[in-house]
This record gives sequence, structure tokens and C-alpha cells, in this order.
Amino acid sequence: MSVKDQKELPVRTTSPCSRSVINETNTKTTQHMKVALPLALAGLLAPYLSSGQEMGPNLVNNGSFEARSPEAKTWDQLTRATGWSNANGGSADVFSKLGCANTTGIPDNEVGSSAAFEGEGYAGFVAWKDDQRPNLKRMVNGRDEKPYRAAWNQYSEYLETALTAPLTAGQKYDISFMVKLADKSDRAVSGIGAYCSPTELKYFHRHHLSESADVSSTAVLENKKDWVEVKGTFVADGDEKYVVIGAFGPSLEKKSVIEGADNQRAYYYIDAIAVRLHPEDDRDKDGVIDKEDNCPDEAGLKTLGGCPDRDSDGVADKMDACPDLAGPVNNQGCPDSDGDGIADNIDKCPKVAGVPAMKGCPEIKEETKKLFEKALTGIQFETGSAVIKKTSYGILDQVVTVMNDNQEYNLEIHGHTDSQGDDAKNMKLSDDRAASVRKYLTDKGVGANRLRSEGHGETMPVADNATSKGRAQNRRVEFKVMFWE
Repeated sequence: MSVKDQKELPVRTTSPCSRSVINETNTKTTQHMKVALPLALAGLLAPYLSSGQEMGPNLVNNGSFEARSPEAKTWDQLTRATGWSNANGGSADVFSKLGCANTTGIPDNEVGSSAAFEGEGYAGFVAWKDDQRPNLKRMVNGRDEKPYRAAWNQYSEYLETALTAPLTAGQKYDISFMVKLADKSDRAVSGIGAYCSPTELKYFHRHHLSESADVSSTAVLENKKDWVEVKGTFVADGDEKYVVIGAFGPSLEKKSVIEGADNQRAYYYIDAIAVRLHPEDDRDKDGVIDKEDNCPDEAGLKTLGGCPDRDSDGVADKMDACPDLAGPVNNQGCPDSDGDGIADNIDKCPKVAGVPAMKGCPEIKEETKKLFEKALTGIQFETGSAVIKKTSYGILDQVVTVMNDNQEYNLEIHGHTDSQGDDAKNMKLSDDRAASVRKYLTDKGVGANRLRSEGHGETMPVADNATSKGRAQNRRVEFKVMFWE
């Protein structure tokens, strides 16, 4: 039919197209801005975001209505867009640059002016018709009531096309399309969405479908200036073979956007319809899908199973004992600064080459060990004093020689007393004696930064304080070679 049922819609002129080329010189172009409205799953909207992931093939052929045969010249000719049909008794439309400007042309047509979002074609449909009828109560009793009241208010049109392949059960799919409220629409609604059907819908009625949309707008779409993207994700049952586009309930939110004469309808242009396999989830956006990502919440490298590698040494941080210092794999990602084969994280002397027996520190020479054993009893002090006896100078001078010959050595000097006398005084005496030894060595040229001294009083005996021999062993000065930095 050339004109839509006048009971459902106001008359739309069907003058024949008398020109083959549309004059675009003075036409208003439409901005191709993708407005970010809320979008969500199964009847919600979610923001338009580019995930950076490669999109799969579009399962909708002719989603932009570029293929038309023959060319649509007037209303109600959706079926001239290859693959498309009406899902109910309503009759959607197809627009193109070769259509008639006073009916279905692009950019100018009877319901407004808009360039296509992409290509040179788009479709259009009535989402809702705000039918009104005379209010008989007002006519009969003259009461202060509105002159008109709501009538049928159920007319709605739906576009339908077959998918290129059935959907897979349990798989996520993205549905998206661009819509714009036509300039001459005086109503706007929510619920513009898409439903994937297992069968081709061929209802004879012309009212809203009872099916629930898989993706639809919750907001009223009233933008007449810009194309707006409706987009969402749903999980397929596995038997879907068709996609249906239109206005879905159960209850639509309606809004009046009247400009000039009221045509009582919500008419939408639609373009760029797509159904695509949803990209595998990748929470950290590193290009490694979550089910294959060993670190799904931290962006990482594909070569390391999606895990990060801060020091770029080829060892994932979660397996790297030194995640901020580059090192070889056989050292769990830790460096070996001194090249002794012992990784720095377990090397007690990471800057000085050593041996495993010393946990990475150099082996102490036997002559040095013997010297320090001799010093245990060979360093003597005046009774009750921290003054070193001259007889001890020979041993201390040998210690100076050892320190000068081994610049990597540092030395801890520990003073001890027996248990005779006051505990506190013994603690101070031992500390003073260790300090005296330290001063002797520094006076002989050993760097002070290489020496530390500490007294322990009578707290660390090595023999029985009940005997004179034992007490003599407990009164001692111990040297410990260290390798601090």
C-alpha cells in the first residue's frame, strides 16, 4: 500500500518522485556525533566505549540498508532493502539519496532532514502513535475536561532480518545500532531496542510485540540533532536466527516533544545495525583474555601469560623474587651483582664475591681466623679499666694489617666481662673496652666507617664464671668480620 492506514497515522503525502538527483546544496547536514547515553544488558543501556579489541564479523547483512532492489521511492517499502521485512502488520520505511525528497529521500524527507550515519541509506519506523479521540464527557456535560482523551495507543512498527548464522548457546553477543528521532516527530519514547528471535516473526496485528528485548534503551530517546548509539550485551539461548528492531515494553516511557503542528507520533531513523560475537572478557585490557590470563587484574604481556614484568627481565612479577631489578631466569629474576653465582636476594654480601658456605660472603682466611682466636684472650686491659695494656698492641697491630689488606672487610668489636661485680658497671666496662679497641684501630688508620663496637657485659659467657679459668675466658674481646655496604 502506498499510504499507511490513516487510522493509525496522519496522512503522509505520496507524491511521485519527479527528480532523479536530490539537490543537497541547501540541505542541513546531521552531525555524526555518537552521544554517550547509558547502556546496559537486557533492557538497559551502557556507555559507548571502544574496548580496543578486534570486533568480530557483523551477523547482520545490509545493516545500513545500502542494498536496495528496486530503489524505494515512497513509504512502506522496507522490503526493498535486501533481507529486511516487517515483523508485524505495521510497515516500516527505507530512505536513500535516490528516494523522493518529499517522502523518503536523504537528507530531506517528509519527517525531517538527516544524513545517514554511514553510507547513503537508513530505515525508519513508528515506535508509538499517540492516538486521541474526542472526549464525549466534555461534549455532553460541558465539564472542565480536556477535549481529547487517549485512544488505542498501540500502533508500532518493527524491522526484521535473518542473521547470517544462528547464535551459540551460552555465548555473549553485542547488539548495537544508531537511532535518531526524526525532526517532525512530536513524541519520544524509551524502550527502543532489539530482540533476537528463534523464528521469523510474521504477526498480522499492528500493535506492540509481547517479546522482551535483549537490548534496549531505558532513557527516552529524544535527540533530533545527533545519531545516538543503543548498545548492549546479552547471552544467547542458542536458537536465535533473526533480529527484530523496534519499541519494546512492557511499559514505554513517553514524552511530548511537540514543535508546531502535532503529528502525535514517535518516528525514528535507524542505521548501522550490528550483532557481533562479544569479545572475550579482558578485565585488564592487556590483549590476553581472562580465561587465559594468569594475572587477569593486572595488565601484562602475552609472552608471560598476561602477567606484568616491571623490570623487563622476562620473569613475571608474580614469579620474580626481585621484580624491580632485572635478573636471569635461573636466579628467579634477581641480579648477581658480584658475579659469584649467588643471587643478590639471598647473597649476604651482594657487592663482594663470595662462596655459598658464607651465604655469598668471602671465605675468611685461616690466618685471620687464628688471629681473631688469639685476640679473644690476648687483648688485655688494666684491672677494672678500659685502658689497653701495651702487651696487646702487637695483636691489635696485626688486626690493622688484616684490615688494610682486605678492604672489603668490616669489623664488629664485641666486649665481654665476667660476672664479678655490679651488672650495670660490667655492661659499661665492656662497652668502653670495645670502644677503646675501636679507637686504637682508627688511630692506626682503619676507617671508622668500617668499624662498630658494642659491649655485652656478663650476658654472653662462654665458660663457667664459678672458676677463675672460666672467668678469664669470659673476659674477652671478639672480632667478627662483616661485609656491610
